Amino acid sequence: MNTIAIAISDERLLKLQQIAAELNVSIEELVLMSIESSIAQREVSPPNTAPDILKENAEISTEVVDKFYALAAEWQSEVAGMSSTAQMSLHPAYQEIISMGTKIVPLLLSELKKNPLYWLAALSAITGENPVKPEQRGRVKQMASAWIEWGRNQGYAIEGNV
Repeated sequence: MNTIAIAISDERLLKLQQIAAELNVSIEELVLMSIESSIAQREVSPPNTAPDILKENAEISTEVVDKFYALAAEWQSEVAGMSSTAQMSLHPAYQEIISMGTKIVPLLLSELKKNPLYWLAALSAITGENPVKPEQRGRVKQMASAWIEWGRNQGYAIEGNV
């Protein structure tokens, strides 16, 4: 087993302590969980290889893809255990994802297939659209399907269904 020393700010340490306490784990366990999550995320969606949805859509720079997946991994590790998606969407990393704008819409549509609930608010905030019909509200898969259909109608190449 190896040891890694990491220097972090007092503010970041306080956040880690709070999250660890909420999850009832040690800071070391929390950091390991985050590392494992980041590794798993890279194995599922490596940041240096664009998902299939990008192949037929506008080019997205490697830097944008890397930034998106880094922020997504940070956000997911820091909101793990939260039950309120509204609260989760207020996290600074999620807000930074939204601030990346329309260039990441293909990434978000692709991610809907893996995590349908997580990216609905971001898509709405970025596009100003809401293709979800009233009868679909509260039904996550149907809501994601509505966004996938919207994406197809907007010209994004999207394979399969949610």
